[in-house]
Amino acid sequence: MGRLYVDNKYSNRGIGTLREQGAPQDNAKGYFEKVAKLVPSEIIAGFLAMCGFVPNMEEGSRMMTYWIIFGLCLVLTPIYLNYQAQEDKPKLVHLLISTAAFAVWAYVTKGDVLLEKFDVSVASIVLVAFSLVSAMIPLKK
Repeated sequence: MGRLYVDNKYSNRGIGTLREQGAPQDNAKGYFEKVAKLVPSEIIAGFLAMCGFVPNMEEGSRMMTYWIIFGLCLVLTPIYLNYQAQEDKPKLVHLLISTAAFAVWAYVTKGDVLLEKFDVSVASIVLVAFSLVSAMIPLKK
């Protein structure tokens, strides 16, 4: 059973083009959902669950723990998708895009605890920019 994300509407040309997706003003929620779809839900759930335990820890070790959790999930994303991918389907580009999507997703959702200087506007720009750029990269079935 393959677990790589392919939007069937745009499967021949990637996830979509800028014109097909609409302008950035459509809504940030759509961009956020698209990036989240590239990342396995098990990785997202694990990341959020582990991050949920961190506030109960001593204050001095929290930042390092967040970074360890981030690093673990970043490494697990391509490993998990590689394990779940169908043998006869191309996957390298998808593994790279999904790993980058996890990094963007984690920055948008937990950037405030990972970085001392976090700006919601910058996170939103990164999210929309990643969505637009990744739309031009074909993710073949």
